[in-house]
Amino acid sequence: MANYVIVGAGAAGLYTAYKLLTSGKLQNTDTVKIYEWSERAGGRIFTYRFQEPAAWEKQGLYVELGGMRFAADPCFPHLPSNNCEGHVLVQSMILQLGLQDKVREFPQSSNRLYYFRGSNVYEQNLTPQAMHQLPYGFNKQFFDFISQIPQKPDPNPITADNVLGQIGSDFASNLGSSNAFRAKWCHYFAAGKVPASNGTASFPAGTAIRDIGYWNLLYDQLGDEGFDYSADGTGYTSNVINWNAADAMQANNDYSSTTQYKRLDGGYSQLFESMADVIEKKGGQIHYGKRLLSLEESPDRTQTHCTFIDTNGASETEIADFLFLAMPRRSLEMIADECPQTYMLNRPEVKLWIESSIDQPAIKAVMVFDEPWWTSPGCAYPPNLVWPSDAPKPAPAAEQQVGGATITDLPLRMIYYFGNNVPNGPGNQNGPYVLLASYDDMSYTDFWRQLELSGDYSAPPSSLRQPLSGPTEVDPQSSFAQLLRKQLAELHGIDVEKVPLPRAVYFQDWGQDPFGGGYHGWAAHYNICQAMDLIRAPYAKILRNSVTKTFIVGSCYSFDQSWVEGAFCTAQSVLGDFFGMPADRYSSGYHLVCGQSD
Repeated sequence: MANYVIVGAGAAGLYTAYKLLTSGKLQNTDTVKIYEWSERAGGRIFTYRFQEPAAWEKQGLYVELGGMRFAADPCFPHLPSNNCEGHVLVQSMILQLGLQDKVREFPQSSNRLYYFRGSNVYEQNLTPQAMHQLPYGFNKQFFDFISQIPQKPDPNPITADNVLGQIGSDFASNLGSSNAFRAKWCHYFAAGKVPASNGTASFPAGTAIRDIGYWNLLYDQLGDEGFDYSADGTGYTSNVINWNAADAMQANNDYSSTTQYKRLDGGYSQLFESMADVIEKKGGQIHYGKRLLSLEESPDRTQTHCTFIDTNGASETEIADFLFLAMPRRSLEMIADECPQTYMLNRPEVKLWIESSIDQPAIKAVMVFDEPWWTSPGCAYPPNLVWPSDAPKPAPAAEQQVGGATITDLPLRMIYYFGNNVPNGPGNQNGPYVLLASYDDMSYTDFWRQLELSGDYSAPPSSLRQPLSGPTEVDPQSSFAQLLRKQLAELHGIDVEKVPLPRAVYFQDWGQDPFGGGYHGWAAHYNICQAMDLIRAPYAKILRNSVTKTFIVGSCYSFDQSWVEGAFCTAQSVLGDFFGMPADRYSSGYHLVCGQSD
């Protein structure tokens, strides 16, 4: 009899349990148990279904407070037998669980609206000539750089995405975005060097890319204003922080505004709720409301004693023969604080690799309105619009302006217009209308974090955590809501009174404990391939202990750190390499993780 204990019912934990229970390789006496701190499955995938008023619940009104889309093969859900593109394992799981009929296009604007330093511009108007009209003090180095961005056969707007894409083309020799190139990217992570054509006094040709911070590199290549434009225009501040430049090349090259994204109608959480259902039907156990407090090796080191505490403060101990820690860096560190100093997570050799991943805080703020005020002509054509005289007039807003992202340098950062967000929608129903009023990360999250509380602290700030039971609701009259309205008005060039009071306002702060971040990135000065490979099995691969069977899985230490795919891939790599459980046919030849030999 073997006891498989999985801590965390997020994407990696659920995938691990699902595959163990459907593999046909377990004995009848084996047990598979998941322990989850919250009361739901999915982790940082969280489809919030409005429960009040009753009319909203009846409609099925929902919003994605966490991950909301996946990169899809152009022909999905009719996948080829192999060489599937996009997020291979996610698409495979959707098929296995029979959710393919719920797959829909993820609505995106084909002509995004930007707001930079008080001026608006539409994406199609970002011609090389229009760059002189933007409120930036670009230097000659930046203009020389953007002159390299191809403009034939079709005009290519000088978006921040395309600027960073050109950096990737220059430094990564056009490794490409196809899954077939994942193995080449792994090699680049380990051995990529500054090419002769891009060497500078700061980073001479031959410098290892992994030893360069991306912010350092962008400043050196684009100048300060060129960097600021790139930071403002992607919407994701995490894309341009001082993370591992080799990782940044891949992340900014593989998934851009042109990537084919899809969603699940009715919410992404359906994938994880379906996995949880299968796990329980197959005899697995999911224990919700159970927080892992500490871990300790058994005297003979063949097992791990796991101490959990429930919402009432009662503790229990589970003995694991095989332990899967399906959690990100911050959660691991919180557990390590409660473990003996001799425990694996506190060993310097292991901490070295735990700290190879950077936490990237992220916040989503949602507003619900009775009308789609953002479709008015004044919002579609702001008065401060940068509009080259020879450029075509941008298309007017759609009836409900479903799409996005509108990108701004305001603390809002990104706005998605979801409209009447209901199953089989969004349609032309008469409201309510859902606006993802802010999707921001990194330093911008602190703007909103100071608004999460009112009055003086009543507990140490370090003890504050994002509630695990659901998003935080705030009063539509609160400072939080009013600053959302003020910035939306500024972005759209209208008086704040024309942004009506919302019916409801919610936010989800993924930077608070126990998550630490909405997503992660690899730190500079690490060989990513080595880190990705070692951290999966810290006992076996770092401490050279083949007796204690503990594994770390999740997107935090993956090839795809901002995606469910990364969680699935690390879990599948552990199951394949240490338990002999192969992946399905769609991932034949698919590079799950990077290895030390890459």
